[in-house]
Amino acid sequence: MPDTKRHCGRCAAALFVMLAPLAGHAQTSPYYLGVSQTFGYDSNIFRLPDRTEVQQPGGGVTVIEPESSGLISTTLLLAGMDQPIGRQRVYGNLSAGYSSYSNQSQLNSPTYALTAGVDWDTVNKLSGNAEFTSGLRLGSYGDRDVPTGLGDNEETYNRLQLLGRLGDWERSRFWLEAGYVFDQVRNDIDFERAVPFRVETDPVTGAPFLRFTDGYKRDDRSSAFTLGVRHRWSGALVLGAGVRTESRSEEVESRLIDPAGSVSSTLDSRRNDFDLFANLNSSDGNDVSARLSYGNRDYDDPGVLDTSGWSGSLRWGWRPTAKVDSSLRLLYDTEDREEGGASAASSAGDDETLAVEWRLRYEISAKLAADVSASWYRRDYDDARGGYTDDDTSFRLALSWAALRNTTVGCALGFDRRDSSYQGPLSGRSSYDAITTSCYAQVMLR
Repeated sequence: MPDTKRHCGRCAAALFVMLAPLAGHAQTSPYYLGVSQTFGYDSNIFRLPDRTEVQQPGGGVTVIEPESSGLISTTLLLAGMDQPIGRQRVYGNLSAGYSSYSNQSQLNSPTYALTAGVDWDTVNKLSGNAEFTSGLRLGSYGDRDVPTGLGDNEETYNRLQLLGRLGDWERSRFWLEAGYVFDQVRNDIDFERAVPFRVETDPVTGAPFLRFTDGYKRDDRSSAFTLGVRHRWSGALVLGAGVRTESRSEEVESRLIDPAGSVSSTLDSRRNDFDLFANLNSSDGNDVSARLSYGNRDYDDPGVLDTSGWSGSLRWGWRPTAKVDSSLRLLYDTEDREEGGASAASSAGDDETLAVEWRLRYEISAKLAADVSASWYRRDYDDARGGYTDDDTSFRLALSWAALRNTTVGCALGFDRRDSSYQGPLSGRSSYDAITTSCYAQVMLR
């Protein structure tokens, strides 16, 4: 549940940062200031099942039914700029504020999201982009490897993206692209104010039955390089091929309640992929893109099996009118890791992901717009803890109304469901349902 509350706050921050530039498009000033207020409700902030039964070594069952719902309030200050300078463009967005939770005060926390970048272009057919993002938010409690507990999951993230292009991608028959991405995500969970899960002791062996953690830290870092070539086969069809290489390091530390002490682990790996691309952009509003890849990941730990396999995606974008924008995406991947692991080595394995994503935006009028999205993910995990399957389903509906020239209000409704075959104590692997609602008001000044 902590995931939901803080997540709502972080999501609100990200949402407003994205909306802010849109609010002032009609204005001439490249700068803006604003403020936003969101009130929301989450029925299952920590993404836990309705009840959890824990078998005790001496017999009997302990039933855990933690309070998981609550109201969430997020207040944000917004600022940004988007300024052309000759052939270049400089832009930046900042949101900063505070999120509070009615039933989980341990989740009350500041939040911020920063984006700064430059689009650059030269007369020698060299162009590209450099962008840096950073933020503080509540981490997701739906993470399958986050330890059980209702503590504050503080998550900080940093990303640096560099892209260079040789050739005129709008008119040239061939052009080259090279890129670099650095990602870092840090999680720091403090369970001091969480619901106290006691450590039971086996009456025969004297060993602890469950070793719930008092604290948890994770530091995931990755560096990836890409190099590819694109060929404009015709005016609408572009084909391409490229290679990707990534180095990743996962560092995890768990502080145990009893017996006292800490458990640390580090897992380093490298992944290499070969990609084929195709994009068809027709004049009738249809945009189709496809990717087929083969990759392998090698682990430094000899106790972790290396993985390899095919992956791919297919996306269809459809924009029949200026008021309707829709997309459908299919994905298959042998390694769709959105997070590291509570125990890096134990979370490594031969995983498979199949996903379907659909999005629709409809501009009902000049001031009223609706956004609808739905997704389904099936993840088959095969790791040191055994094989199991998660089915994740989500739905979102949002309405936004430009009430005044500088004022936007809106409301959103969401539903999340996980059906998991996993049987164990880790909260992020349990089946759950969650309903979220929120309404916001945003005022922008230029």
